Amino acid sequence: MIEMPENKRGVPSVFTCLDGTEVKSPEDWYKKRRPELLELFRREEYGRLPDMSDVEVTIRVADSRQGESIMEGRAVRKTVEVEAVRKGIHFSFTFVAFIPLGLDHPAPAFITICNRGIKDSDPARHFLSPFYPAETIVSRGYACAAFRTQEVAPDYDEGFTTGFHKLFPEYAGRRPADGWGAITVWAWAASRILDYFETEPLIDAKRVAVIGHSRGGKTALWCAAQDERVAMAVSSCAGNSGDAIARGSRGETIRDIANRFPYWFAPNYQKYKDNEESLPFDQHMLLSLIAPRLVYTSSKTFDSWADPEGQFESCIQADPVFRLLGVKGMDERKMPLPEHPIHEGHIGHHHKTGNHDLDEYDWNCVMDYADRHM
Repeated sequence: MIEMPENKRGVPSVFTCLDGTEVKSPEDWYKKRRPELLELFRREEYGRLPDMSDVEVTIRVADSRQGESIMEGRAVRKTVEVEAVRKGIHFSFTFVAFIPLGLDHPAPAFITICNRGIKDSDPARHFLSPFYPAETIVSRGYACAAFRTQEVAPDYDEGFTTGFHKLFPEYAGRRPADGWGAITVWAWAASRILDYFETEPLIDAKRVAVIGHSRGGKTALWCAAQDERVAMAVSSCAGNSGDAIARGSRGETIRDIANRFPYWFAPNYQKYKDNEESLPFDQHMLLSLIAPRLVYTSSKTFDSWADPEGQFESCIQADPVFRLLGVKGMDERKMPLPEHPIHEGHIGHHHKTGNHDLDEYDWNCVMDYADRHM
């Protein structure tokens, strides 16, 4: 018998299906509840991709270098181009992968969804960034790659005419109610990097984590929910519409985020402004969709807008699904003190003194957790 946590914010049960039946077994979860939750998130929040059957995607290594100028000879640096073509319309983005050399096994890896500027994803490493400390990641035996969200889909409302969106001119300015938002496209891009990792013999594609901060954290969770190849999802300060419970938010609300960033989500999401109680799901279910794989979330003491209590409550409410599937989720029921990471189960979490950010402390906690579980 799985013990259900106290439902402090009145969220819908992860185990009650839309027709009122209850999930009693892993088979019930995989065959019925998980598919219907995935469909709800696609239809009502993040949106679904358009029909991709006529999109041809090619991935090629454009450049490969190693030597003393590349992390003092400790890594190979590969520049990779992803190109998508539909009906004569071309779209492409590039990313750079750093892969450690000298290991006796293929390296596990991190895919970073970078929602910041070039200095925080600098492929030439002219800037050493705590947001994306590639040198530290490589020194700990992990490969890493980062792509900039702006190169895939713009982070402003432009009527869905540029980047990935331009492949589908028939939808420009008139997306369907369940049409994709930018978060769904960024998640698609992260999966294309995983496609490349599956062809790279120096990387263990079965041990790949997707990590992001803020809107990137929302994207990392949504990517892992859809792409079951992802071994671990890591969200930093993802907050509302990410890892924080929407009901009873003590920070950002759906109205706040849907008014400011409508292009992140499906048009359907506008229905839930000041109407969170009518949501047929809540964000703990997003974490549940990743079970029994690994989930890691983090929050900051001065980031009340992201609702740290709601972030941790999401971990607690997702725990029963992990237990149903045979692994420990989140044992703790009390929010941890700052700088006291919780690394026991398949849901990891830490709360850190600081502002809305992703830094080297966060990265080292995440890698400590990955060392242990991934």
